[in-house]
Amino acid sequence: MNNLAPNKCMKCGKSLSGRTDKKFCDAYCRNAYNNQHKSIDEQFITLVNSRIRHNRRILKSLSPEGKATVRKEVLDQMGYDFRYFSGLFKTQTNLYYLVYDYAFSPIIEKGVEKALIVRRQDYMDRMTLEIWKGA
Repeated sequence: MNNLAPNKCMKCGKSLSGRTDKKFCDAYCRNAYNNQHKSIDEQFITLVNSRIRHNRRILKSLSPEGKATVRKEVLDQMGYDFRYFSGLFKTQTNLYYLVYDYAFSPIIEKGVEKALIVRRQDYMDRMTLEIWKGA
């Protein structure tokens, strides 16, 4: 094993001091370097997970009691990205877009677009979609 440290940080080029096997001057440079060298697939997965987590934070903040109805424009203003969710749950009347442990169903009340937000329930995990039915 080669314990000779490079003289400079692999990301920013600053001089290094400390451990002989040190490659980066700080955690920021280490993370930036590693993120830069991730494969395109890994970068996409990181982006999607980040957007889903952002959507979850929005749903959680709007539904502190576990159930709420909000106008779609509120979600839009908070930066909700409707393209990203972690699963689906379908009842006879509604389709819920799951976002980890929260879900929302788009509804229209008196011509106003809204989202019915709920906490994920155990029974939602038991549902199976018949995605090939009618294909």
